[in-house]
Amino acid sequence: MNQISDISIYTSRMAKSCEDKLFFMNKISKVKNIVDFGCADGALIREMNKVLPDINYIGYDNNSEMIKIARNKSVDTSNINYTNIFPKDICNKNSLLNLSSVIHEIYSYCSTDEVKEFWDNVFLSGFDYVSIRDMCISENVYRLTNITDYWKLINAADKNQIRDFEHNWGSLMRNNNFLHFLMKYKYIENWDREVKENYFPITLEELLKKIPSDYEIAYIETYCLPYLKSIVEKDFGININDNTHVKLLLKRK
Repeated sequence: MNQISDISIYTSRMAKSCEDKLFFMNKISKVKNIVDFGCADGALIREMNKVLPDINYIGYDNNSEMIKIARNKSVDTSNINYTNIFPKDICNKNSLLNLSSVIHEIYSYCSTDEVKEFWDNVFLSGFDYVSIRDMCISENVYRLTNITDYWKLINAADKNQIRDFEHNWGSLMRNNNFLHFLMKYKYIENWDREVKENYFPITLEELLKKIPSDYEIAYIETYCLPYLKSIVEKDFGININDNTHVKLLLKRK
């Protein structure tokens, strides 16, 4: 895995848009346990606890350094625990599995077998709810880039970033690559890591096909982050018209 060059910047960015990441919390009932998969420093769990303080929270992350940081930041909170072992023992116990900005990292850094194990843990462990919030595009994004927007970008963006990106992902004349670049050009401090990470490993249509028959969709929304739209408009004069994110809440039947 490409190392995070500045953990403090990485975790502060992970903590942003917390309100958006907590979209599911007013849509669930009878949940006593929430597992946050890929919890990093626990910032999101601490925000969840402010909303629903009577729930037992378990942060799971395979990064031992992150677990150590998370424990230190939650040391005075008895209903929050952290582990680097996937907590299957709380499944089937009024539980919710939260996947916030996780799926794209699994596909970027895990083997085929590990990706399969991930989906097995998600859907075969018996969670009552599965909440997903991640970057995700539809199949209709795979088309040629608007030529006017293309010229705006290549004339204003950092030439080294464009070179690095196209070396890894291909031409910005493809609209999916164009959006991909716009999603990550601001991540200068951890650029060597971010440029190689696949933000769009599966389409929305592929994600929906993974939902097994014993789950139903309780909520779904596709959208583009308002902050992303505004900063891209400010930096390049480009209006993003495609959806780049999905919020999805699944409920076990």
